Amino acid sequence: KMMLQLLLLLIVGLQLAELATPERTYWTSRDGLSDYEVASSRSMRSEVECLNVASSESAVQLVAFNASSGLCAHFRCRLDLSHCRKCRDVNKGDHQVWTAGSDCWTTVQHRVSGSVDFYRNWTQYQSEFGEGPDGNYWIGLNSLHTLTSSGARKLRILMKDWNDSISWAEYSSFSVGPESDNYRLSVSGFSGSAGIGDSLSYSSGRQFSTKDVDHDAHLESNCAKVYSGAWWFFACHSTHPNGVYKNFSEAIGGMYAQGTIWNLKYGYYYSLKEFEMMVL
Repeated sequence: KMMLQLLLLLIVGLQLAELATPERTYWTSRDGLSDYEVASSRSMRSEVECLNVASSESAVQLVAFNASSGLCAHFRCRLDLSHCRKCRDVNKGDHQVWTAGSDCWTTVQHRVSGSVDFYRNWTQYQSEFGEGPDGNYWIGLNSLHTLTSSGARKLRILMKDWNDSISWAEYSSFSVGPESDNYRLSVSGFSGSAGIGDSLSYSSGRQFSTKDVDHDAHLESNCAKVYSGAWWFFACHSTHPNGVYKNFSEAIGGMYAQGTIWNLKYGYYYSLKEFEMMVL
């Protein structure tokens, strides 16, 4: 009889364990909400209740609670992404919110207009330049190596076309080698949104090239000079986000492979409106 009771208790315990939800840690911040959308919104008695309910919903990445109205809002990432917190958006919001985790994506390259010249030399590409992560920006090859020197990081690329539609590509492993190896690129583990192909792996294993330092495999010319930029060129590229920025009037149907390019969806005759590279 005692054995039967113990067996029943064990069965009940296993059933309860199956229903239990792992706790999630939420961090207080003032993040901007541009990369989120409302998943649900309802009245609740307190911020504690608001956070407790959010912890059982895996898609919720950010929580906001209005103490005056009692309104609890749960936010998920746009584009069906699993984690979208950008370091450049941290503490840029107007109100206190809670984020699922404290880590964030570091912007390492960003194009939004033609206000910054990206056709630069080797020494300039080694260092940071531009308007900062919110604008046209390059973090620098030395910083890219430092960010990835302790182990490969994740890479996410966001691309906006001239209809303001956003696509993404992601790589589970991304690293940049030291100066002694000319900042050789290593990338693998591609995934992407609908229609996006893997344009970056063509550059994996390649060293960086600029207009004055040529490490590409093209026998007859310097790819950086031909395409007016700098990149991990092979012979030459399937993506080139550091090309000359094209405004709408010249972005579609212009010269072959010139501009802010991601070939495997948009082709070589379409220069993107915005392009952002981030590591986590």
